[in-house]
Amino acid sequence: MHNRLDQHLKFIVNTFYNQDQATSLEDCWGKVLIHFFPDGQITRHSSTIDTTRLSDNNSSLFIPVLNSDIHFELKHTDKNIFFSDQDLNLVNSLFKLTQHFVTTREAIEQGANEERQRIARDLHDDVAARLLTLIHQVKDDKTIELVRSILKSLRNAIYTLDNRSTTTILDAITDIRAEIQYRLNQLGIQLIWQQPDNLEQFIFTPRQHINLHRILHEIVTNIIRHANASYMHIDIDLNNEWIYVSVVDNGTGFDINNCVPGKGIHNIKNRAKELDGNVNWTNNPDPEMSGCTININFPIQL
Repeated sequence: MHNRLDQHLKFIVNTFYNQDQATSLEDCWGKVLIHFFPDGQITRHSSTIDTTRLSDNNSSLFIPVLNSDIHFELKHTDKNIFFSDQDLNLVNSLFKLTQHFVTTREAIEQGANEERQRIARDLHDDVAARLLTLIHQVKDDKTIELVRSILKSLRNAIYTLDNRSTTTILDAITDIRAEIQYRLNQLGIQLIWQQPDNLEQFIFTPRQHINLHRILHEIVTNIIRHANASYMHIDIDLNNEWIYVSVVDNGTGFDINNCVPGKGIHNIKNRAKELDGNVNWTNNPDPEMSGCTININFPIQL
């Protein structure tokens, strides 16, 4: 049994330490059990138990679930296969081991969160306060606008340090749209914007909000600088727990395969990757329509 645990220790560690926000401890625990009993089938029951036990005929294992008000019933898909005392001891060992992993991970997360909060307080109380003072002291409008922009970026950075706060996609998209509209109005570029009606039903984490904001900010910057476009069309859609964003312009076009990617393109790709999403560039296929289409998509939290 101990050799069996040793052989799969890396898998157990990766399952719990690489857990993303959308994956619960319950799901991780179930994944570990199925890894050790690949022919097993798990049923969830809405009551808690303290220890793992065998059913009277050894056809089931009743297993506690970490930090939950349910327990698992594990059965073999082949009804002619039964559990043994060795299986019971293995699950008990797994449960104790995963309890240790979870406790350690929670302690690490608590320490990291406390450090994030300290950094956020320092940025807010010191750097943000100095920028506000500078806004009131300078007289030049361009300098004031620059400082306001820096202050907004700083506040966004502070916001992302709180990884537990969320905002509705509607609020996030409204904020992003307002900034893009302001930038394009200054240059006489028309913005066509489409979005579904149910955005208030879904949420963004701070990282999703800020990364999408900065991806679109970089795309708009590139279109302003290089595309010579007169309009931009941004279409947002939700489907199967994914958000899809399409940005189309009528500029000179852009072939991602025949260019040397700059820092901006690398940043866009890296931010999409951080969101577990995708981004791609294509020239518009209609020969009568110039310009480029950029598609971004990533999973959202329901």
